[in-house]
Amino acid sequence: MRITQLSPLLILVLATLPGLTACSQGKEPAETYEVARQGVYSATFSADGDSLMVGSIHHGGSLWQMPPPERVYDWNHKADGVSNLTHSAFSADGRYVATTDNRTIVLWQRDTGEAVWFWNAPGDIEDIELTTDGRYALLAMRDFTATLFDIQNGGIRHRLAHDGIVYDVSIDHDGMLAASGSDDLNARLWNLENGELLHTIHHNNQVKTVQLSADGRLLFTSALNESGKIWDTASGQLLKEIPAKSGHFSAAKFSATDTRLLTGSSSGQITLWNVSTGEVIDQWRAKPRDAWVSTHVLIEDVSFASSEWRAAGTNGLLYFLR
Repeated sequence: MRITQLSPLLILVLATLPGLTACSQGKEPAETYEVARQGVYSATFSADGDSLMVGSIHHGGSLWQMPPPERVYDWNHKADGVSNLTHSAFSADGRYVATTDNRTIVLWQRDTGEAVWFWNAPGDIEDIELTTDGRYALLAMRDFTATLFDIQNGGIRHRLAHDGIVYDVSIDHDGMLAASGSDDLNARLWNLENGELLHTIHHNNQVKTVQLSADGRLLFTSALNESGKIWDTASGQLLKEIPAKSGHFSAAKFSATDTRLLTGSSSGQITLWNVSTGEVIDQWRAKPRDAWVSTHVLIEDVSFASSEWRAAGTNGLLYFLR
């Protein structure tokens, strides 16, 4: 076989082509583990980062426990087939997991793996969050609302209105505050007890990611083609902006002490930030399955664990970060 040496000029041209550019920002994950063969619709960590709910493209739903990663349950909404589980959420106390496809919701008991309740949703679902005790589910809806639903007894408690599709929702651990991000270019902060609108935070594009800290003191928001923003929830004041160097922020999580923020992006960048200064503490880049197909991995969720950080990508890979 004849091997032809490439000229320096050709090498330079190839390196500048879209999709062939080397990505140098961030170190490689310490470990990578496959949780789905052909990618996922959804991947969500529990509050402690030791469980991961996966909605696989071809194999339905599965609950994983770590470390090391081990599949505990296979969960689907159909008795005789796999379901396209597009969204999921854990209750902060770890007792319940909720899964959704476009129009149905199932509440599962974490310890036994049993389905507790099955509901038909009042519309198409874009995201779901559970209150700490698993009593209520906050649904991001295509009908321009964030809907607080009693997932254990049925019935709608509040409809929190936007002027566009609601893409993402978040609840603090006390269940007192909720945040929603919408196609109407706004993030909104709500009193979840009475449904009162507390703050409207305007952006210049679709708000794709909202994340409250566990104590409800801080809010992270991210819109397409904009920097990430950290807000004080009491005053609605902007505290810090963090740059999105490539892609947009697709996942975020505050540390338990509110001093650190872990983000994931649509380009596979995973970054640990100092909340008070807005400076980068550490950075990783998620490895794609096949760099010839795509050099980017959208990060579905990120998590703080006891001695490391974790991230899950739409390519079906779980990343351990140290």
